[in-house]
Amino acid sequence: MEFFHLKTFHGTTLFFCSEERTLKHSNEKQASYIDVVVAQSPENPAFFIIAPVTIGEDVEKIRPEENTLFKDRFFVFETGFQNNNKLSLLSLEEKKFFSADPFGNLAFNREESREWEIFSLSPNHVALDEKSIRIFDEINKFVSNKNNIEKAIREISLSNKNIRVELFNLFARSLNATRRKTFSKILTTAFLNIPDENYFNILEIINHIPHAEWVHRALLELAQWNVRRNRCSIRKAAGEYDFLGYGHIRDRGNGIYWGSVILGIAREAIESREDIALLATARDEGIYFLEWIAHHRVIGIKDFFIYTNDNTDGSDALLKILADNGEITWINNTGNHVPGINMQFKAYNHALTTLPEILDFRWCAIVDIDEAILPSEESKNSILPIISARNEQDVDCFSLSWRVYYPNGRLTWSNEISAERFIEGEKHPLVKSIFKTSLFNYSYAHHPECSYSVRVYATVDGNIYPPSQTTSEDLNFTQSSTEWAHVCHYHLRSFEEYIWKFSRGENDGKGVVKNKHFRYNSPAIFSLFAQTFEVEGTSPASRLAEDIRTEMRRLTNIPGVAEAMQEIIFRYCTASAVFVEESLQSMSVDDHIDPDTKQVWEKLCSSWRNDRAQTQNSVLSKE
Repeated sequence: MEFFHLKTFHGTTLFFCSEERTLKHSNEKQASYIDVVVAQSPENPAFFIIAPVTIGEDVEKIRPEENTLFKDRFFVFETGFQNNNKLSLLSLEEKKFFSADPFGNLAFNREESREWEIFSLSPNHVALDEKSIRIFDEINKFVSNKNNIEKAIREISLSNKNIRVELFNLFARSLNATRRKTFSKILTTAFLNIPDENYFNILEIINHIPHAEWVHRALLELAQWNVRRNRCSIRKAAGEYDFLGYGHIRDRGNGIYWGSVILGIAREAIESREDIALLATARDEGIYFLEWIAHHRVIGIKDFFIYTNDNTDGSDALLKILADNGEITWINNTGNHVPGINMQFKAYNHALTTLPEILDFRWCAIVDIDEAILPSEESKNSILPIISARNEQDVDCFSLSWRVYYPNGRLTWSNEISAERFIEGEKHPLVKSIFKTSLFNYSYAHHPECSYSVRVYATVDGNIYPPSQTTSEDLNFTQSSTEWAHVCHYHLRSFEEYIWKFSRGENDGKGVVKNKHFRYNSPAIFSLFAQTFEVEGTSPASRLAEDIRTEMRRLTNIPGVAEAMQEIIFRYCTASAVFVEESLQSMSVDDHIDPDTKQVWEKLCSSWRNDRAQTQNSVLSKE
């Protein structure tokens, strides 16, 4: 194996930045920079391995089983061309060219090779220690066998224990779609036919990642479920899964990333049998469940996976009845209330890495309880022809823009259809997404991500997102409002419901808030409602109202549902009255709120008291 240094088109030298744990290039070596060598594979001269010179020492300092920052140190490329000591480098999987910009940054992000993508090799005159050379040899063995999946897994399992996770990451990112599917089947088969050689080799890799027991358990359950396809309508994401709420899986420095790569690839092998399911998180939103389910049933979505935690409004009883009757799958997400846990992150991570049943559905939509998908009349108010069109386009994920709905002068909650109570307001650039369930191992609130492979994103209208947008927050936005379908965002319901929204005890970054009270992050929430309260308009969602009511009546006739709803309504009315008065007190002492908004809020509170007294006495007198 020969070793070289790599120089950029700019005449600078590559270094490994120990602080950021990534490659940089510069004319001068800084304190945090480690010399980099390029190892040319003797078995396959087209492959080059770029890594720090002191790789042996560096490996010993980093322990992947700890949640310390642990990013790439090894970069494996094949040549785009090589001529007279000049070469370009292609990433193994994405086939993107390695590029050095003028500011010291490096990335494999270019579609073609031009000036910044040209590098030159120069001989390495620094002797490498034996440990580093051995590690390079182990990487080379893996690279040489990367097309033979079982051999590659075996080489990784026999490698230095402190580089196994990184080698597996390289392996995962080097697989094309066909080989990844083969590996997926190997994973599920290995955990079904215990013991076999593949199982022990995979286990040897898993045992060196954080939370190994989570990954092992999820693979075992996935393999068994894939054979039986039995549906469990009530599940629990207990406190042992709380760590899934610490952060995003694309951050390689946390303990979630490593297991999610293995689980994500394993889940790609699952063949779905149904069209689409809806995934949601909720807390104390029981008054909306029946309408929300009914709305999405009307547009063609029949199955629901609902995560809830720490409900106090009585909705657990309703959810249990609906689950027992096969209407939904309910996952109790209540955990140990560890500080710093985000329950929404935990739910999405749990669903897309460990929940096998959701893989029975080719597509998944993530929609909150205050949101409702509205297909266009041209698609006959159905999501199914839209899914079919995007599937034919070979899109992996498509986005639907928000339309924010306004209060329409409503002061109190009433048991009517939201599509008729509220009116369409602004066309918002934020989006929600529908995606192929088995191809993503995490989702934000607005779009999913895959941490180990590139996916194809588009709008619901079929406009493909540029590759530059698929790795940034820009994917959350559309340039124009989508036409084939959009999401009705009931962010601004009635005055009373708007206050309820800010009183449900959601996560505040320090853990689950148990002491429920009115709270707000910005004074703007008062002015936003005050400015939109009396806006007039129409609701395109109202065309579904009669069908929604019909489906709601069917759900209400399920034994126990009507009684559970009565309890939810009573608890809501009792608690919301307290929160409205709290909002007035909070607003009155906040000097950041302008006097006009305070005056409007005081008038709304006064009108709310009169309206509540006239219309909801019967609701409050609980039978």
